[in-house]
Amino acid sequence: MLRTGLLLTSLALFGGITCAQAPVLDALNERFAPVVTFRTDRQQHLVIDIHDQGERIRQDVVDPLDLDPGSITYSQEEDGVVLKCREERVQCISKEIFKLDVVRLTSRVTIPKPADDPDGATSMELLRAWVETTQKAGDQALSGTPSKPLRKNGR
Repeated sequence: MLRTGLLLTSLALFGGITCAQAPVLDALNERFAPVVTFRTDRQQHLVIDIHDQGERIRQDVVDPLDLDPGSITYSQEEDGVVLKCREERVQCISKEIFKLDVVRLTSRVTIPKPADDPDGATSMELLRAWVETTQKAGDQALSGTPSKPLRKNGR
């Protein structure tokens, strides 16, 4: 009985420490709604869903550790906010376009800016803050440790 209590206490204490959670995405979802929604999956990858007239048209998936927060910019030509991969993590973004039924790897992605943010400044700042906070929480990006396992079979 004492062992079980000790084991449960240890799991409760150390389980929270070893499993870093990505920061909450509520502020981003409020800012970009209803066109863009953000969430994280089980691997803590950022999942960006782009909607048009209530229908999801594109989904972008990226490990936040692979993003370059300094390169989050506004593209006037594309009228959106641009996210780019870090130089050493080329083609880190998986872009699925549902209408074409294709998945492509890319080094940059543009997401539509909110209508009430003419130059995208507020949106860029929110995205940059989220990426930086996430990278600090899982500082593997700074130490150069690969965020993905090198072997697929996990042996």
